[in-house]
Amino acid sequence: MRLFAKFFLCATFVISISLLISGYLLITLSHEGAINRETERALSQFQFDRFAVQANVIANAENLNENLRLSSELSGLTAFFDESGLLIYSALPPQADFSFLGEITDNTHVVQFQTLSGNTYIMVGGRIVQGDITLYFLTANDISTVIAQREYMAQSFITIYFFTLMFGMVITVFLSAFTFAPLKKMNKAAAKMAQGNYNERLRISSNDEIGELSESFNLMADAVEDKIYELSENARQKEDFVANFAHELKTPLTSVIGYADMIYQKPLPPEQIKNAAWYILNEGLRLEALSLKLMDLIVLNRPDFILEDMNADELFENISGSLKPMLETRDVSLHLNIQPARIRVEYDLFKTLMFNLIDNGVKAGCKRIDISGRQNKNRYAISVIDNGRGMPASELTKITEAFYTVDKSRSRRQHGAGIGLALAAKIVEIHGSTLSFNSAEGIGTDVKLDLAGSDDDD
Repeated sequence: MRLFAKFFLCATFVISISLLISGYLLITLSHEGAINRETERALSQFQFDRFAVQANVIANAENLNENLRLSSELSGLTAFFDESGLLIYSALPPQADFSFLGEITDNTHVVQFQTLSGNTYIMVGGRIVQGDITLYFLTANDISTVIAQREYMAQSFITIYFFTLMFGMVITVFLSAFTFAPLKKMNKAAAKMAQGNYNERLRISSNDEIGELSESFNLMADAVEDKIYELSENARQKEDFVANFAHELKTPLTSVIGYADMIYQKPLPPEQIKNAAWYILNEGLRLEALSLKLMDLIVLNRPDFILEDMNADELFENISGSLKPMLETRDVSLHLNIQPARIRVEYDLFKTLMFNLIDNGVKAGCKRIDISGRQNKNRYAISVIDNGRGMPASELTKITEAFYTVDKSRSRRQHGAGIGLALAAKIVEIHGSTLSFNSAEGIGTDVKLDLAGSDDDD
């Protein structure tokens, strides 16, 4: 059974019982009050009639029977009994029960209710003692109207009871609907949240328990949404890590495969074999370290990588040597114009940065890439220029967004996912710099960044 139905039935039951008790008490108390008033009136009338009878007995002691007939003209119905209890005169119906006269004493009177011939009477009996004459005197007053009034009140109450109960049920329906409306909204909001709409919230319109429950629901929804966002973010970061790591495997593996193929395909002088093996070993070790660093960078958002002082010319010579097999395969020439200087870099991440910038130029169809480096006070300016297809100016602000590609069909053909420059932007940020792009369609692209010099150069 739904809560609305339970509330409605309970409210109807309470209203019904309350009305019945109230009606019963009202009718009972009203009837008792009327009976008490009639009893007091009957006692007053009995005392008045008793004095009248006693006065007549004193005045007409010799003609007692005639006196009793005259006294029968008193208000109400009367009856007289002699000292032994034998009936002398009675104006009451013959089925009247006078057995209660035995309870009368000299100083007391007796009140009794009897129903005779469909009418209800209140009887008051007492003893009259005058000289040597003793009589039992009884008066009876018809109180049928009081009894009828009670029956009328009971019937009227039943009619009023049903109309009031129906009206109360209608009001209860509206009050129940008004009271449970926020709970229905809360139920709908919970259902929407179960379907994945975690930004669903309730409007708080009261300060009662329902309002407090709505506020608690909103707090719970905030916590659920935050948790879902956290889980989604963790999942996205892991996906980004897998995608970035897979992306970063391509260039080093191309170098490893290229140098391994060089050693395998033709005999080389020992010096060249040693040089090729060094590049294979160097790239293998870098990939091993890079996996952990990419985990820190992408999944853990770690910003505090240790930057080391390195010679700029030696670093770029190493980058050039690692890319040699891939560039030769694509028939791309790489030209370095690097001014010797000490720069602060994270070796594996910086190498990944340069691989991405060069790889983008290769994917843009360039045949020549120029990398220059110049000391500028305590900063070291680097420029990577290619003569590829270039990009429209409207795209330059978007190219560092994750998974964004200018030419989506070309990216698919070349197995690009648009994550290289997004990763590059993160790496440059770790080095305290930003990427600056200048490109023209059909001419090429120029990417600039600057790095901090070593402490020795400050």
